[in-house]
Amino acid sequence: MTIHLKLLLATMFWGATPTIGRVLASYEAPFIVVFGRFVVAAICLLLLMQLGRHFKKVPKVLWWKFLILGITGILLHNGLLYEGLESVTASHASILLALIAVQVTILDAIVSKRLPNTLTMVGVFFGFIGVVYVITDGDLYLLREIVFRRGEILVFCSGLSWAIYSVVGKDLLRRYPPILVTTYAALVGLIFLFPFAVTDTAKTIAIYSEPKSIGLIFFLGSFGSALAFVWYYQAVSQIGVISTSVYVNFVPIFGVLSAHVFLNEPLVNSLFTGGVIVFIGLMIVTLCPSNIGNGQKRE
Repeated sequence: MTIHLKLLLATMFWGATPTIGRVLASYEAPFIVVFGRFVVAAICLLLLMQLGRHFKKVPKVLWWKFLILGITGILLHNGLLYEGLESVTASHASILLALIAVQVTILDAIVSKRLPNTLTMVGVFFGFIGVVYVITDGDLYLLREIVFRRGEILVFCSGLSWAIYSVVGKDLLRRYPPILVTTYAALVGLIFLFPFAVTDTAKTIAIYSEPKSIGLIFFLGSFGSALAFVWYYQAVSQIGVISTSVYVNFVPIFGVLSAHVFLNEPLVNSLFTGGVIVFIGLMIVTLCPSNIGNGQKRE
């Protein structure tokens, strides 16, 4: 399976997350759900690590980076997103999360002290416009309705947390395989999630006493976290962090499709046009000479 197909599947799994989240939102316990999701993910990842014998000792000098990954990619990205969605519409959240590729590009330029070329910036811009076109159903004037209140700020910071997770992880992927970096980050994230997940025993029992919620959390943990996170980091190591981040723009597109399939929500007319714009942006970034082969080689 090519890395590009893996990335598309990963974004498809992530695109289904809001649909599943709507079902689980009735419990009003986002951190309990996120904790359960990553417990499942950690178990799956540890099993894969054992089967592939990927366990390696990490020098203490590098643990601060795994600490950042666990806090940003697991705790903050998920926690801030769920908290923000309590007061932000799904469409506004999708637009704010579409800025991830922009945030990654800026952070990578700061860390690497190298500005992206014009084609890369054009491709990232196309990806963002494509997502916005889908979410607003072609009415870009709806962007004026976004006001940065608490919820919007939380969602924006959620995307920024994922951008940090992407850029900081790039250096570790030069030394270790993606599954090891993902597993250790997930374990660190679980430690930080634990205090938030044990505050309401009644809701915990309610969630994990129903087969439906257990099944949905298992899907989120195994496919939406363990598999998708490993594939994402595999892509960062092979095609570079900017090219990988542009694929995140497909998440809301798959989100619209999953909502149509599972919740019978109508398809927006802008889906095809916006999807094509996102694809064009992806091709520009992926085929840009400076981005080809800029993945990280492990030492």
